[in-house]
Amino acid sequence: MEWFLKDLRFAWRGLRRSPGFTFAVVLTLGLALGLNTVMFSLVHSLVLRPLPFPRSEDLVRLYCTQPEQSSASPSEPEVAAWAEEIQAFQGVVGLRYTSVNRTGGEVPERLLAARVTPNLLSVVGVSPIAGRPFEPMDAQPGAAPAALISHGLATRLFATPEAAPGQWVQLDGSGVLVAGVLPRGFALGDSSREPDVWLPLLLRTTPEALGEHRLTVLARLKPGVSLEAARQAAAQRSLMLHRGDAGPGIAAPPHGVEARSWQEDVTGQVRGISYALWGAALFVLMIACANVSNLLLARAVHRRKENAIRIALGASLRRRLLESIAESTLLAVLGGMVGLVFANWGIDALSLLLAPTLRGLTAPGLPPSVLLFAVGLCTGTALLLGLVPALDSLQMTLSPLLKEGHGSTGTRHRLRSGLVVFQLVMALVLLTGAGLSMRTLIYLTHVELGFQPEGVMYASLQLPAHRYPDVDSRIRAAARLEESLSSLPGVDALGLQQDIHLGGSTRSSSVQVEATDDSTRRPAEHRVASPGAFKTLGVPLRHGRLFEASDSAGAPEVAVVNESFVRVFLGGREPLGARFTFDGNRWWTVVGIVGDVRHRELTAPPAPAFYLPVGQVGPDQLTLVLRGAPAPTLRQVRTAVSGMDPELPVPSLEPLGALVARGRQRFTQVLTLLSAFSSMALALALLGIWGVVSYDVTQRGRELSIRHVLGASERSLIWLVVGETGRLVALSLLLGVPTAMGLGQGLRSLLHGVSPTDIPTLLEVAVLLGGVGLLAAWLPARRVAKTDPARALRAD
Repeated sequence: MEWFLKDLRFAWRGLRRSPGFTFAVVLTLGLALGLNTVMFSLVHSLVLRPLPFPRSEDLVRLYCTQPEQSSASPSEPEVAAWAEEIQAFQGVVGLRYTSVNRTGGEVPERLLAARVTPNLLSVVGVSPIAGRPFEPMDAQPGAAPAALISHGLATRLFATPEAAPGQWVQLDGSGVLVAGVLPRGFALGDSSREPDVWLPLLLRTTPEALGEHRLTVLARLKPGVSLEAARQAAAQRSLMLHRGDAGPGIAAPPHGVEARSWQEDVTGQVRGISYALWGAALFVLMIACANVSNLLLARAVHRRKENAIRIALGASLRRRLLESIAESTLLAVLGGMVGLVFANWGIDALSLLLAPTLRGLTAPGLPPSVLLFAVGLCTGTALLLGLVPALDSLQMTLSPLLKEGHGSTGTRHRLRSGLVVFQLVMALVLLTGAGLSMRTLIYLTHVELGFQPEGVMYASLQLPAHRYPDVDSRIRAAARLEESLSSLPGVDALGLQQDIHLGGSTRSSSVQVEATDDSTRRPAEHRVASPGAFKTLGVPLRHGRLFEASDSAGAPEVAVVNESFVRVFLGGREPLGARFTFDGNRWWTVVGIVGDVRHRELTAPPAPAFYLPVGQVGPDQLTLVLRGAPAPTLRQVRTAVSGMDPELPVPSLEPLGALVARGRQRFTQVLTLLSAFSSMALALALLGIWGVVSYDVTQRGRELSIRHVLGASERSLIWLVVGETGRLVALSLLLGVPTAMGLGQGLRSLLHGVSPTDIPTLLEVAVLLGGVGLLAAWLPARRVAKTDPARALRAD
């Protein structure tokens, strides 16, 4: 240990004498090590660290699976049936997100709410920080209205969480007792933000409720029960339920049950991204190590004569190896310290990849396990870098080194050339990933939405049950809303929908078509729209007609369906005039067919969907869509709405284009990061080429000068050097293209509209890398070719 400390002091003195070299190496390693620490922190938070609930590995998400959809939300009767499966589950929770209006303050406000079965907190293993949890009686008819509220809402309304229990709040016009306050940031990770209010939900078990697939289901497994065993138990309960409760003439839906780990479910969208970005960061680290190895190798070659003298004086191989490792250890430690500073900055920026509620559950950080990973990475880097000069010293022959002059002709070092090839291959892989991400973003920018978001504004409204208790009152409210808002200046078109496209909310129902051979229910997206919504959103009519003002309560019940609905449910028959049901009671007649719309997300193909008229359904949730130039302001919209109902809040008025941009945001962030990594990798690779060629032409200065004196032109000398580099670039492309095609398969889940082996992308990247690689070789070659040969020979 004493000898190693002496070696460290000796290495420190040597590094202080070369501040430029030291700064370049430490900065390069710091960026690469910091980048890997940040990426590992993300992977650690999403995959390795459990969710902040007791025994979170036993929490699972249950889905229905159906032929036309990979998964669907379960219905309330199904959740009630699963809850009876006591052999597999300790508890089953059903919940759905909605919104409520709070009044009684200065202005009405809209709150994000979740209606949940009373056993939520006992299943997830969380207790209120003040007050009590829900009790089974809270969900029973006639019970006093109770709610659990978030820490933020309790602090905002009552100053402290402890003061909230026992207080009353006005929600949708009714007094609701605050039973308890949840811990700060409590959320399940599957909503856009932390819910403000949690309300008890009583599960309906009627046959009509079987067709309404709207619930999110969270269950806790019993100890020792596997996911597959739980899935089979839930599927058996579903089969028993549908055999016994399906209405007359309606067959049991051909669906099964899927069970997923809750952690895997809520982190699934960003898991693939985190793995891809960590892989890219590892590539950057390998390129950085190759670059630093080249610098260390050049330094070792420059000091060969000094080392030869030391060998002649008796320095052993072990002694020289320890000195080399001491120097690389010092560089790696300094780089690691710089990397931790970069990591501390980068983790906050990286958290933006996660949704706010997911950020609260799995926020990246620098816990001891991540710091241990950083220490291990530094140690491995130090050993790797320390071996490179040691390998060079094994190849030294003392006699020629002790005799040759400073500027003698050298031979090209194969190890340095191999490192350059390695850097170029890694850079090509990263550039290909960035290129594929760019093509995905271009595809999503030009993907056919099925509607026209340009110039459309939207605002969400919630009709409170105490003021609009039945369908008729909600139908009248919708009509008054359209009448009040249509008179606003600048409004060219106006409509109402229950859920806005790409807004994150999707309702589905099990549909049965009349007079078909197949009496099986299948899922379809369930939408509600007013006559003006289609025109405002620019949804094209293909056949038949759209809704009209006459499609109101008491008129024949009509529906408009999309092209996918016709293809799945009405193939081979005349769609107009066909009838279908989703609750077994009311039958809807198809009067029009519209184009497919991407409703759920940009990357999901349009699903079968049907639209029902607002004038016949009267939903309690409405989304106002209006088109105008210039569009009305939020103040104008609020004034118009308050003229109809002063207790109806309008929380925001936003451009629909912002929702579309939000759908691309995840891919934009991935592209930005991959582009940054690729740029860093390309810069390091080009620096490696420049360094090798510069060193090579310096070592060959005498040879090139003699060639110049003997009549070689500047152009021929440049091409001599660039041609040798060109062979390295060609070898890199030969190895890199197949590597990029193979590793590109790992990005498949992140790519849309482009193949991982997209030939145009690979050709463009190869041309770019080859061009800049040759340019990096041309610059030092041109410099040495223009040097006066007489001066070079005299200097030698």
